[in-house]
Amino acid sequence: MEIKSVRFHQGHEGHGVNADVFINGVKTYHILDDGNGGCLMFDLLAYGSKDPELVKAMAKQLNDYIETIPEKPLDFGHGVIKDSLGNVRMDKTNLEDYVNELLYAYERKKEQKKMEKLMQTSLIWGVPDGHRYTYINFKRSLSTIPKAQLQTKLNVLVMENCKKGVQVLNTNLEELGLVIN
Repeated sequence: MEIKSVRFHQGHEGHGVNADVFINGVKTYHILDDGNGGCLMFDLLAYGSKDPELVKAMAKQLNDYIETIPEKPLDFGHGVIKDSLGNVRMDKTNLEDYVNELLYAYERKKEQKKMEKLMQTSLIWGVPDGHRYTYINFKRSLSTIPKAQLQTKLNVLVMENCKKGVQVLNTNLEELGLVIN
């Protein structure tokens, strides 16, 4: 499965997304989250397609695959949910969960590329795998800045900002000859 034509936007109650879902190269769904607090909407593209039976078959193939995904502990980000007897509640993956996970991976990959480009001219810090980071942009390649000057700036940055899980996120420090003290 592949997600293409992804467009994120700001909705009334959060972020929204439009995208197309391809299964084995066949455009099968158009998805929409309008950012107004609801669920993802799936538009099966069989109707109006040149080969509606193929589109339906791809949708069935995806749903059959999702059925094989093992249940996982239910967790809303604050720890695993348990019932009144202390048993861990389990959650079955559905189409929306599966697509949301793929969208999240797509967004993280895009953000990582953006951050790697920024690392060429900036010192970046934040919580690893967090959703926010801060940076100092020197507006020129870090390799053109004198090493001693850059090391001093890095040392000050670490002393002032790297607390409570925050750390320098640059992966290019070693190649620049810099060390985090």
